[in-house]
Amino acid sequence: MEQIIYRCFKTLKNHYIFDRHTNTIFPVTESEYKVFEDYLHGKNSDKTQEVLKKYQQFGLLRENQVTKIEHPSYKWIGHYAEHRLEGLTLQVTQQCNLRCSYCAYSGLYYNREHSSERMSVETAMSAIDFLLEHSDEMKELHISFYGGEPLLEFDLIKKCVSYVKEKVEGKRVTFGMTTNGTLLTEEVVSYLVAHDFSLAVSLDGSKKEHDSNRKFRSGKGSFDLIMKNLQYMKEHYPDFMARTSIMTVVSPNGNIADNLQFFHTDQVLADSNIMMNPLEETGLKEEVQYKDSFNLIRRYEYLKYLLFATSKLDKEYVSALVISSHSKMQQFYQTLHRQEIYSGTTHHGGPCIPGMKRLFVTVTGELFPCEKVSETAPCNCIGSLEKGLDIKKMKAMLNLGKLTEAECMTCWNLPNCKICVAQLDVSDGCESLCKEDKLKVCQEEKMRVMAGIYEMAVLREFNFHVEEREAGI
Repeated sequence: MEQIIYRCFKTLKNHYIFDRHTNTIFPVTESEYKVFEDYLHGKNSDKTQEVLKKYQQFGLLRENQVTKIEHPSYKWIGHYAEHRLEGLTLQVTQQCNLRCSYCAYSGLYYNREHSSERMSVETAMSAIDFLLEHSDEMKELHISFYGGEPLLEFDLIKKCVSYVKEKVEGKRVTFGMTTNGTLLTEEVVSYLVAHDFSLAVSLDGSKKEHDSNRKFRSGKGSFDLIMKNLQYMKEHYPDFMARTSIMTVVSPNGNIADNLQFFHTDQVLADSNIMMNPLEETGLKEEVQYKDSFNLIRRYEYLKYLLFATSKLDKEYVSALVISSHSKMQQFYQTLHRQEIYSGTTHHGGPCIPGMKRLFVTVTGELFPCEKVSETAPCNCIGSLEKGLDIKKMKAMLNLGKLTEAECMTCWNLPNCKICVAQLDVSDGCESLCKEDKLKVCQEEKMRVMAGIYEMAVLREFNFHVEEREAGI
């Protein structure tokens, strides 16, 4: 008999099987669970065949039918690169007026550090031309400005917007920016509102917590100035403020209780979209250790969210830092209920078509799939404005599963794996993607998905239905 790929797990109330073939969770009896466990360990009996046939009549637990690991867009990537570029992220400067302790460019990571490099007008216009030349099949485009601190190059940003409006016909172009918030002057805010920018502002919480990490070069904290700017936005452009995202990094040495209280009570940020991001650990030169108290409080706050999700607690008691978990849970819930069949040629999720969503253009015109990958690893570079896109390297990134094809073909986590090149801990100067780097993150990814599967089963035991909670979120 060919291999049947599944996982056994149990909660306090029930026994379950996760079936890879259909990406589905279903309950079984305790005696059946024992049969499934034995079968995983090579024990086959008449009882095994009886139990398997019982569920196979419903289309579950079919023999492994995956024969090849290949991304469904692999054959079309050349066409996408030529005609379907959707957006740019322009690194208008590598300078920053802050020196945040955990910045990707602070020296803590295997990546470049802050420098005085800035994008020339010629490079910026060339990047915009590149976007327009490779997006004839797209009706909507997006251009985002990135740094360093992008508002240090506000004049360049304005020139880019004007250039786009002069050049583009028949397409809708939107603009966005990620900023530390210190340079959001009245002039800047007025301009961003007038040109319908989407905005993400970095703010880590209370004054004490924020200023401990996000300082000016002088060592002075940036909290007071940022809050002053956000207050101005709220008073004069409330709609714009309401759709501005607040990006908060949770520091391992921080006081998460203070931050939870701050975001729950601060009136300037009331109704804002708060996005909590843990400290990025990929590429860190040294391992970070979170305090026991930090993990305890974080778990407690997430527990409150779960009580909300199962209608046991009102939303007002749930921290804004964890409420964003709902959208992730919705997506996972829906994925596990599509009963999508995994057979033939397939690939794990995670890799997007490199560069198509937000092609990252450095100050010097090098091209990367997005801003999340290290700029000091040549294996992440997919071309330049001068030479164009490197289709061969794009294919390697997109078809990342090929590095571990044998392992992926029989992996229970194939349907829900989200590994992409940004997660690979590649070193400075790395010339090519390799199997070893990918396998390093596989176990962590399996643990993440299994935790989600277990959680979803428990929530269903408490009558959780995503559709019923959507209106209340």
